[in-house]
Amino acid sequence: MKLYLRQHPHAIFSGRGIVGRNETLWSSFVIKGPQHNIYFGADSGYSPEFKAIGEAFGPFDLTMLEIGAYGKFWPDIHMGPDNASNAHLDLKGKLMMPIHYGTFNLAPHAWYEPIEWLTAMANQKHIDLFVPKPGEPTEVKGAYNSDWWKEYLS
Repeated sequence: MKLYLRQHPHAIFSGRGIVGRNETLWSSFVIKGPQHNIYFGADSGYSPEFKAIGEAFGPFDLTMLEIGAYGKFWPDIHMGPDNASNAHLDLKGKLMMPIHYGTFNLAPHAWYEPIEWLTAMANQKHIDLFVPKPGEPTEVKGAYNSDWWKEYLS
C-alpha cells in the first residue's frame, strides 16, 4: 500500500493552536492499496486542486470528504455539501462517504442540514453515497445510506 501526502497550495489557515494560526496547513491523503484507491480529505475549501489530484491519483473507489460546519464567511475552511460533491466529481470518485457533520454546532445551520442537502445533491449529480450510522461497524461494499439522522428528527 502506498500513502501520498499532498498539501493544499492555496491553504492559508488551519486554526490549530492559539498562536501561529496561519502557520500550519491541512493535508489530505491518497491511500493506494493493491485493490482499492481511497482519498481522505481534511477540512478544506474547494479549489481546482481537487481536479489536479483526480488527474494525478484517481479515479478513487472511495472519497471521504467533509460536508459540515460551513458558512458564508469561511469558504476556505469547510466546503459544505455542494462543494464537497463537486470535489468528489473532480477527484473521479466512485463512492462518496461524507464526514465531519452531525456533531455539535460550529456553524449557523441545523446539525442535520449537511447530510439532508448532500443526499439531495447526490441524486441530482448522480453520486453514490456511503452513509453508515456513526459508531456502527459497516463494510464498504457499495452505495448505502442508513438515514441514521432521521430517527433523531421525529
